[in-house]
Amino acid sequence: MKTTALLVALILASVAAFATEDTLENRPGYVDFSTLSGDYGEPRVMIDLGSSLLTLISNLKHDDPVAEEALRNLESVRVHVYNTAGDTTPANERMTAVNESLQALAWEQIVRVREPDQQVDIYIKHGDNIVHGLTVMAVDEEEAVFINVLGDIDPEQLGAVVKHIDVDLDVDMALHAP
Repeated sequence: MKTTALLVALILASVAAFATEDTLENRPGYVDFSTLSGDYGEPRVMIDLGSSLLTLISNLKHDDPVAEEALRNLESVRVHVYNTAGDTTPANERMTAVNESLQALAWEQIVRVREPDQQVDIYIKHGDNIVHGLTVMAVDEEEAVFINVLGDIDPEQLGAVVKHIDVDLDVDMALHAP
């Protein structure tokens, strides 16, 4: 009897997970990067945090209540990193296709970097003073990185969270280049 109850619970949890996945794909901040697996194989790094785990993380004690509230509003954080091994064509083509798709869906491009050895695009989807999604795509000779953050976040909260993240984009170097 306990085994049957456990199996029923697992099946219900699986159905709930699939239902959540389907609804995420229909959310305004969702971006699909899965086609790169056909060109590069499985991602070297794949992080897929759903709302359940993000809720658990947000319930932990945090030093910053604004960041804690922003975490509470996240529905999904997905990071896919592929080895390009010098062949950036498929990743660059995927970036172009995603760029066109995001622009057609009224996403706002906030960063665009085009260097001979690196391309970076960052888009944000917002409406009604809420950020619905953030997408980062970066491709170089070594790797292709695709990130999608989905959730309804107040822009002030997003700013507070970003302020606490230490990301080296060589922006300072680029601003001071001759």
